[in-house]
Amino acid sequence: MRTKTLLLSAAAMVAGLLSSQAQSNVYSANIVGYVSVTNAAGQFVLNSLPLDSGSNNLTGLFPNLPNNSQVLIWNGASYQTATKNLVGVWNTNLNLTVGEGFFLKIPANMTNTFVGSVVVPNGGGITNSFQAGLFSLVGSPIPYTDNLTGTNLNLQLANNSQVLIWNGTAYQTATKNLVGVWNTNLVITPGEGFFVKSSTATNWVQQLNVQ
Repeated sequence: MRTKTLLLSAAAMVAGLLSSQAQSNVYSANIVGYVSVTNAAGQFVLNSLPLDSGSNNLTGLFPNLPNNSQVLIWNGASYQTATKNLVGVWNTNLNLTVGEGFFLKIPANMTNTFVGSVVVPNGGGITNSFQAGLFSLVGSPIPYTDNLTGTNLNLQLANNSQVLIWNGTAYQTATKNLVGVWNTNLVITPGEGFFVKSSTATNWVQQLNVQ
């Protein structure tokens, strides 16, 4: 899986917003952009929803996926599966939230582009919660590229917690040892999903600060 992200700078965003406000009195404090994820044909790729499109169901997010594509979401115990049938309709029009991870299987090589806004305004933050001992399938709700020890991802987990990423054929696992060090400092990219198993109930807090 390869990802590419484009976010407007704070200066460009402010200039654009002021121009928009002057012309139409419409104001938005959120940064907009795109994230592209390349999926190999016939393989399950672990994605996440990195941006808010305003229509975050399968029909709105994936209008151009070929028939026989599949999406799997994790509810904490099992997967719920949606398939795009031979007339181009999803049998279950699942809703996704920004920062939710999911498996995507496309029958052809394809780059899917998510377009929308960052879920928080510049200077804002977002909090997600992990239950103790359960696997959660997530992605960064702010489209950062960062490693497990990075301050942008800010994944503050207790010792004995685990993070799993999927390489297309198997999971790569990182474990935080008893002295608080990750045995593998995995890198998470925008639009990439990953499993988290926190050893304690934990709030995951991230901030967006674009200079």
